[in-house]
Amino acid sequence: MRGNRQVALAMFRSLLVVSLLVLWQLGCGSSPVPPAGGGSRAANISLSPASAAVGSPDLRVIITATQQFSFTSADHKFNRVVWTTNGTDTALETTFVNSSQLTAVVPASLLANTLQAKVRVEVWEVMGDVPDTSSSVTFSVTSASTASPSITSISPANAKAGSSDVTITITGSNFDNTSFFHTSVAFWTTDPNNLHDSGTMLHTTFVSSSQLTAVIPAALLQNPTSVQVVVLNGDPFGMSDGFFGYPKSNSVIFTVTP
Repeated sequence: MRGNRQVALAMFRSLLVVSLLVLWQLGCGSSPVPPAGGGSRAANISLSPASAAVGSPDLRVIITATQQFSFTSADHKFNRVVWTTNGTDTALETTFVNSSQLTAVVPASLLANTLQAKVRVEVWEVMGDVPDTSSSVTFSVTSASTASPSITSISPANAKAGSSDVTITITGSNFDNTSFFHTSVAFWTTDPNNLHDSGTMLHTTFVSSSQLTAVIPAALLQNPTSVQVVVLNGDPFGMSDGFFGYPKSNSVIFTVTP
C-alpha cells in the first residue's frame, strides 16, 4: 500500500508541475495584437521610403529586416505589415520578396493628412494566436515641398536642325515627385518669365531629386534657334491650364544648330 501511495503522490506532483507551467505560459502570453509602440527594443526593420508628401497616391514601401528578425514564405505562416495611427491598426497589402524583404502598399487614404504613423511586421502561424512581431518604426506624412528647383546642367545642350526627338538629362537639385499633383516639369521657352505665351511643356520623367529626363519633340527642332529650359515644381494640370505661379528654376540654354 505504501508503495502505491508513493507512486500516486509522484504522479500528482508531476501533474501539478505541468499544470503550473501551463498556467504560467498562459499568464505570460502576449495579446494577439501587440502594442503599437513595439516596446523599447532596438529597431529590427527599416522602411524605404520612410516618408511621403501629404496627398500622395498609393505608395509602395520596401520593408527590410535587420538584426535577428526575418520574414517567411512557409505555407503555414504569413507576413502582415501593420500601419498604426491614433491607436488604430490598418493591415497593409503585403508581398513577400525574400526572408529579409517585403513590400507593402500604403493607400492614398492614409496619406491624406500630415501625421506620423508607426509601422510593424507581424509573422503569423495560420493556426496561431500570437505573432512574432518586429519593432515599430516611424513613417512620416509631410507637407509638400515648396523649395525651388535648380538646374546645374543639361545634356546634350544642343541638337542639329531637323533632328528627331531628343531626350535630355537635366541635372540639379530640389526636383520633386511627391505626388501626381506635385512633380517637376521641364519647359522649352524663349522667355522664362512668360511661359503662358512662350513655353512648351516637355514630357518629363523624374529620376531622382537631382536628375530629370525630358523629351524635346522633333517639331521643336526643325529650325536653328537658341531657347531656354526651365523646371517648375507643381501641378501639371495647373500648368496645362495656364497657371505658372509654381516654384521655378533658373534657365539653361539649349541650342538648335544649322
